[in-house]
Amino acid sequence: MVFLNSPGTEDVGSWKRWANNADTYGLVSGFKANGDMYPPFASIILLVALKALSLLGIDVFGAVKISILFSLFLTSFIFWLWTRDFTITVILHLSLLLNSVALGYIDIFIVPSLILSMWALKKHKLTLFTVFFSIACLTKWQPVIIAPFIALYILNIKQIAQWRQIEFKRLFWSVLFPASVMLVLTLSIYGLTPIGAFKAATQSFFLSGYALNFNWLLTYFLEALYPAKYGSIIDGQAQLILTPSLVVTFIPRLLFILLYIITVISFFRRDKTFENLILFSIVGYLAYFTFNISVHENHLFLATILSIILFWVNRKHLALMLILILMFNINLLVFYGIDGGGLMFSRVIGGIDITLLLSFFNVIFFLYLWGANAILRKNIHLTKKTLSAAPPVAGS
Repeated sequence: MVFLNSPGTEDVGSWKRWANNADTYGLVSGFKANGDMYPPFASIILLVALKALSLLGIDVFGAVKISILFSLFLTSFIFWLWTRDFTITVILHLSLLLNSVALGYIDIFIVPSLILSMWALKKHKLTLFTVFFSIACLTKWQPVIIAPFIALYILNIKQIAQWRQIEFKRLFWSVLFPASVMLVLTLSIYGLTPIGAFKAATQSFFLSGYALNFNWLLTYFLEALYPAKYGSIIDGQAQLILTPSLVVTFIPRLLFILLYIITVISFFRRDKTFENLILFSIVGYLAYFTFNISVHENHLFLATILSIILFWVNRKHLALMLILILMFNINLLVFYGIDGGGLMFSRVIGGIDITLLLSFFNVIFFLYLWGANAILRKNIHLTKKTLSAAPPVAGS
């Protein structure tokens, strides 16, 4: 609650504009007026919050922040109902507090439906999974990145020759049909605007949108070596680069695609346990975060949520969870502080921008995790021996 009045990042201004657009022009025209990269369901949540809270005299800023706060508590409640583990629920809640209530990102809007989709998937309730996962994807695009791993988990084969074991009829009625219905209904209401938003999301020209990754390292060195072309380092700190140049973006995108595809293939050859699904989804998502262009500082939120679910499934993954929680929150802190106003001190220490060191660690950590799981084909739990000996804790 102490963060409810914090101004948050500049993105909060966008959420206020979206809520006002939906209120002024209606959901469909308001969504089109946004001209942004998000799918339409986020605007629906903001409009509902604005309409409901305006009855109490709360302004649009308050409605945005309260909707985020409500989503955070709803997330924690749903997760607790699923796991009945109070300690891990507290970890989840605290891990998302900075991103959501303090800095005002609306990533939290997708988490209730995402967690419900994971619960349904683990219970093999495929229709419910499809509905909830579709809602998550239509609120924010990032869950689409883990969809190939989920598809392989549902197919449950390890070789192409086993295709006859696939229950195509069940998959059609439980997955393809309800997903198609939701997509067709959405497009019938909003037209092709959501498709345009998705296309725009894949064509952004930020080299790195403040994500501590390979491209943030590349940003720094391009500015250091070619300031006339890419801009200068200011007070020892790297600045954002926007460039459509294939000379700059081709290698990062190629690395992402290759590492991601290898991860998908590796999971295809593995046992389709729920634990492996979450683990390989994390690795595949981190390939996106580490090497793809236009990744932003808040995009580690999905990997963080998955790591907490993974720890609940098997306590051997404690260190992986803790590292991802720290990576996520440190990435936010070094650029925006705890309220969106930035750090209270310079991030240049001893003449070195600490974001470079953090980015280097994130890249090395991903390569280690990827190599251990996608190449060596054995799960490295990154834990002390005593933790490795602990029995797995699986949910029911």
